[in-house]
Amino acid sequence: MSKDIEDLLAIEAREVEAAETSSDPDAPLPANVTVTRGHPRTRNLQVRFRDDEFEELTAYADARGLPVSTVVRALVLQAIAPADDLKSALDKLETDLAAVRRKALSA
Repeated sequence: MSKDIEDLLAIEAREVEAAETSSDPDAPLPANVTVTRGHPRTRNLQVRFRDDEFEELTAYADARGLPVSTVVRALVLQAIAPADDLKSALDKLETDLAAVRRKALSA
């Protein structure tokens, strides 16, 4: 391996280690980091299901042409949002439109 590549790998390793051991999870990202998902959702939630529950959920998502995580997110947001909330209605419309788009493009 060339010296230049070894130097770059060492620098990258130090930066990764520093990022992983950062005591401030709300610290801004370095200037050279770009967010590739392109949406403001930044919090993760882990939910456990029995095998049969997950299979049903997967079938439900597949029938709508959506990833399981999108279906779960939509169901949770729908459950916690007031019925007359415009944002909730728009989120549901967006989810439904995405499902129609996927079906149309896969046909």
